[in-house]
Amino acid sequence: MLRGGALSAVAVLVIALAGCGSSTSSSTQSSSSARSSAKKSARSGVLRTEPAPLPAGTPAAPAGLARTGGYDTYELCRGDCSGHVPASLRRPLHLPHSTGSGCPVSDTSTPVSISGGPRLAAQRFVGSHWLAAHVTWRAAVGYHGPILIRGRRLDGGGAVGFGEGHTPDDELQLLNSGRGEATTSGGGRAWLSLTRVQHPGCYAYQVDGMDFSHVIVFRVRG
Repeated sequence: MLRGGALSAVAVLVIALAGCGSSTSSSTQSSSSARSSAKKSARSGVLRTEPAPLPAGTPAAPAGLARTGGYDTYELCRGDCSGHVPASLRRPLHLPHSTGSGCPVSDTSTPVSISGGPRLAAQRFVGSHWLAAHVTWRAAVGYHGPILIRGRRLDGGGAVGFGEGHTPDDELQLLNSGRGEATTSGGGRAWLSLTRVQHPGCYAYQVDGMDFSHVIVFRVRG
C-alpha cells in the first residue's frame, strides 16, 4: 500500500478464509491435510501457495530483496500461475554504466515496453523503506512468450525490486496467464505492476524474451 491512499493502478488482492471445523479431530485432520498439501506464506497480507523449487544454478537475490519464486510471484497472479521463465532467458545483465552526465532515459516500443514513458513518480510504501512506482508493462501483439525483467541503479548503488511485498522481489516474471494480464486496445498483452527502489535516481531495466534482450533506462523521482 502506498502512503496516502490505496493502490490506484494495481487491483487489491483479497482472499477470504472460511470453513473452520467444530470438532477437535476434524480440525486436526484439516490442519494435517493442509500442511501436507501445500505451505502458505504471507506476503503483504496475502496468502500464497509456496512455489515449486527453482532450477539448480538460479542466482541468489541481491541483498535486501526476496527471491522471485516464478510466475506466481507476480502480485496480480492470484494463484492462477505456475512455473517459471526458461533458463535461456536468464542472460547476463548488459546494463549501461553511469557516465556522470545525467540520466539518458530511453524506451522501446518493440516487443516489450512500459506505458507512460521512462520517468516514474514513486511514493513511500507503508511499512517499508522502499519506494514504489506504478508501471504498466506491454507486450506487442506479435509476442506471446515469457518475459523476465531485472534491473539496478546506474548513478549509484541500489537494486530494482518488484511487487507489493514489504520486501520486494528481485525479478518480475510474466507469461500469458494469470488475472493480472489484460489485453491492450491494439491486441497485445499488458500487466499492471509496481517497481520498487530505495531512492530517487537513474535506473535501468533489462527485459529478456525468447528472441530478444533490451534495456530501458528510466529515472525515478520521489
